[in-house]
Amino acid sequence: MGEAVPSWRVFPEGVPVQELLERGDQAAGSGDLISAGNWYFHAKRRGSVEGRDKTRRLQPRLEVLADQGDLDAKVLVAGLLLERGEHLPFAASLLEVAAEANVIQGMRELGFVLEGGIGVTPDPVRANELYRAAAEAGDGYAAFNLAVNFYRGHGTGKNFREFAKWLQIAGDLGIPEACAVLGDQCAKKGLDGDSLQWYLRAASSSHVPAMLVAARRYRDGIGTPIDPVQAVRWFLTPLDRGNGDGIHDAIELASSMTVEQIREAGRLSGHVDEAELLLRGR
Repeated sequence: MGEAVPSWRVFPEGVPVQELLERGDQAAGSGDLISAGNWYFHAKRRGSVEGRDKTRRLQPRLEVLADQGDLDAKVLVAGLLLERGEHLPFAASLLEVAAEANVIQGMRELGFVLEGGIGVTPDPVRANELYRAAAEAGDGYAAFNLAVNFYRGHGTGKNFREFAKWLQIAGDLGIPEACAVLGDQCAKKGLDGDSLQWYLRAASSSHVPAMLVAARRYRDGIGTPIDPVQAVRWFLTPLDRGNGDGIHDAIELASSMTVEQIREAGRLSGHVDEAELLLRGR
């Protein structure tokens, strides 16, 4: 029996990028282009160039499916066009069809298009209606977008209670941007342990600022005992996204760590070679 809800529809919190790519490859190998495209899109959102390129290579075949009426294919094709800034009104029309059929991703992406006036006349009020519908159907990114708009008063009146409600929903669904904001809010209230846990959830899904905050908290013992291994781990992990902002801090910490500790941090971060460089630089 197949899944009632395809697993790619749920935000893959904490799933490594390489695993997302492998899921896409497996789906593509079995001829399931919709699942493949969505797994690659998940990887792309996490900063994977390989995910972006693999999605683009599927585009001609996805266009055939879209022409045949496949609604999920229409959403994927629209996403590819939006990414490149090509045929924007056509991309919006594809999303309209999907949204009218209550495809969750279609509603969310059409909301994004309407909010920004991308190839269409801006309509932030309708964008929020679409975000709400998608969020009520379980889409975390739609919940986060709705929360932000309640905070800003964009397309709606400012409403902190609604902001907090939808932000919490997005965070509970693992959306890294929401988890990071919840971490900030807990920190302001002095809830350092809770704050760290939210930052770690964001960090596990490739949110670089949260990685760096978590690293500093492990280094300084804020909301947790001092743990140089975890600190260096999270100072090195942003390298996954081409960000070296934690390198100087990692070098400084490594000077007082054991060889075993540094190598463990490298293993946990997936940057074994960089950990060896830290050892040589001591």
